[in-house]
Amino acid sequence: MQATMVDEGSAQGLTVGEGEGEPQVLPGAAVHSLLRQTMDLALECHRARNLEQAEELYRAVLSLEPAHPDANHNLGAIAVECGQFLAAVPFFQAALQADPKNRQYWVSLVDALIQAQEWVLAEDILEDARRAGLAGDAAGELVERLVAAALQQARTAPPRPGRMAPAEQRAEINRLFEEEKFDDVLRMGRKMTRQYPQCPMGFKSLSAALMRTGQLDKAIAPMQQALLLNPADVDMLSNYGLARSLRGDLVQAEVLLRRAVGHAPGFKQGWFNLAIVMRAQARLEAAESAYRRALEVGGADPGVLINLGILMGEMHRFAEAEECTRKALACAPKMVQAHVSLGMLLKDQGKLAESLEVLRGAIALCPTDEAAHSCYLFVANCMPELDPLERFAAYQRFNKYFGEPHRHAWRPHGNDRNPARRLRVGYVAPVFRTHACRPFLEPLLENHDPACVELFAYSGLVELEDEVTDHYRTLFEHWTETGQMNDDELAARIRADGIDVLVDIAGQTKGHRLGTFARKPAPVSLHWLDSGYTTGLTAIDYYLTDAVTVPEGTEHLFSETPWRLPHTAFVYRANPRAGEVSELPALTNGHVTFGTLTRAVRLNDRVLRAWAHLLHRVPGAKLELNSGNFSQAEVREQWWPRFEALGISRDRIIMGFESPPWNVLRRMDIALDCFPQNSGTTLIESLYMGLPFVSLASVPSMGTLGASVLSAVGRTQWIAHSEEEYVDKLAALASDLPRLAAIRRELRQQMQASPLMDEAGFARDVEAAYREMFARWCAQQA
Repeated sequence: MQATMVDEGSAQGLTVGEGEGEPQVLPGAAVHSLLRQTMDLALECHRARNLEQAEELYRAVLSLEPAHPDANHNLGAIAVECGQFLAAVPFFQAALQADPKNRQYWVSLVDALIQAQEWVLAEDILEDARRAGLAGDAAGELVERLVAAALQQARTAPPRPGRMAPAEQRAEINRLFEEEKFDDVLRMGRKMTRQYPQCPMGFKSLSAALMRTGQLDKAIAPMQQALLLNPADVDMLSNYGLARSLRGDLVQAEVLLRRAVGHAPGFKQGWFNLAIVMRAQARLEAAESAYRRALEVGGADPGVLINLGILMGEMHRFAEAEECTRKALACAPKMVQAHVSLGMLLKDQGKLAESLEVLRGAIALCPTDEAAHSCYLFVANCMPELDPLERFAAYQRFNKYFGEPHRHAWRPHGNDRNPARRLRVGYVAPVFRTHACRPFLEPLLENHDPACVELFAYSGLVELEDEVTDHYRTLFEHWTETGQMNDDELAARIRADGIDVLVDIAGQTKGHRLGTFARKPAPVSLHWLDSGYTTGLTAIDYYLTDAVTVPEGTEHLFSETPWRLPHTAFVYRANPRAGEVSELPALTNGHVTFGTLTRAVRLNDRVLRAWAHLLHRVPGAKLELNSGNFSQAEVREQWWPRFEALGISRDRIIMGFESPPWNVLRRMDIALDCFPQNSGTTLIESLYMGLPFVSLASVPSMGTLGASVLSAVGRTQWIAHSEEEYVDKLAALASDLPRLAAIRRELRQQMQASPLMDEAGFARDVEAAYREMFARWCAQQA
């Protein structure tokens, strides 16, 4: 196997024995030189297939630095080449312990275990590798090898059932399951497993009923027993794969599901479940292939079509996604999920009015569908034509269906009513991971004073966790995984933890747990950060904000009581990979480039008209739209006519997608904010890269974020209050290139010195707010 070269500076002064007498202590530079020379010679021998000499040299390296990752890895590689697969494992493990992010080390370890026929251990290690970042073709190839081995093993180990349960009992338990009488199935299944322990049917029925009643953990053992009795049962393989995926064990799930479709290539449900697991691993092409296979073997199933449409949307292939979803609607015109999916796809293409109409239809079909309401609220916030009171009324409807019905279950809280004590604060999120919230959430958590607050995390969606999740775990004293809990169970857990202040950071975004907040599990609850507006729930006490985001006199547009922090509504930590601010591009380009990284949903007709007016005002200027929504050529073709209708030729518009965005921002001169919904994280990132922006401040919902950011950094002169003023201020910025160049050079430093990047100060403000909120509750109880 090819080894990587040694990094300089890996040794800092090691002792080398020289026979009798005192050992000689080599300085760090000398040891490093010796290590490098020895590794170079070892690699040369290794490539020349002089394995015995290479092994001796690698061991010499380890005598100087026992944890040297490349030397350990390459000793393992030599063992594999010599057919000593298990002997290689400790070396690969040592390499991984020293460098757990090295992709090749994971591949080598799993490969050795597969060749040693340690299938189960190989699966477990491959799952660890996936969570450590191994993905894509390497993981897929290893899984396929595991599946091939498992299929071969199944062929050599045929089913071994003994005495079967009577046919009438098997028919009866099937009937009960079809009638969804799961308690009866559980009772009969347990009896059958006792009377006929060699009959797979009892274990199979028992596990399926446990899954359907939400008892995932209890379902695992009977699934394993059923598969032990019949390793080729495709239904059982599929169910067990689904269960493992729900626990976040995506590699094991993939192995089981590939075994299922390997035994039965025409098994639609197996392909469908496999696609879900592939999508959860972000292997989108593999997921698409599995969905299409499910359609080939099972016909035009609306559930498969909807999921394929959602996947196509994630891949920014919106036309194909819309076609899939409309096919699903043709098969099932009253399927609410299909209407919701279509509405969101139309939103992604900037067809906001049509999207809102489709989502209204979804709510009319099923007024109690929570996803339909949340999606409607998201799109409504992007519509400048909607009156603020009409928009807020939609949030009140959400509360009517999903908040008020739980009010009767509110119970008093027995928390210690001493506001001066250490508070127990819980943060609730869909998942703590790499996300747009990270630059704002991480600095608050890292700067919390542990003497003031005891931190609890309530995190769902285990399958989406990543390496950032590992860091978040270190910031909390208590960590609860909530993915398998319903809202009642999570509320009960929060009560049992004695939480004083419960913080929602999701709002109306995907994966929220507003249903838990509706049950009032803590004395004080508040919403902060993610959605930028009210949740709609009167069960939540406060909305943590500032005086610019929620101006005086707008309290009637919130279900919660706005709690205004003294300086800013959030703090921002810049990405260390952003790099330095570039010189103003216009000085060399000869023209100004306006730009935005926003999604298409914010580009309503009024925003486009304002930007077209701006381009007419600034001769030669260009506009760059750079986000995932513009990555596909077919999508860009849909947008050209909208600009041409406003008199803007194609050569003045640049569309595409690049990630990370730092070089994109370095080639822009002025950032553009949207309205009525302002841009989010990308707007602040633009500011950090030296790009000024003008924000049109409107009333809440989400039209005051830009004004809040500008106020925090001391640039209130860039806040506009009408579309005319918005265009005027942008044109003025573009008209003075020397001043624009000076702004670019000074903006980052000004931002760093502002409350927007004062992490410790913000944490103290937030902690003071939590304490005063809790003190108010204590006073009310007295």
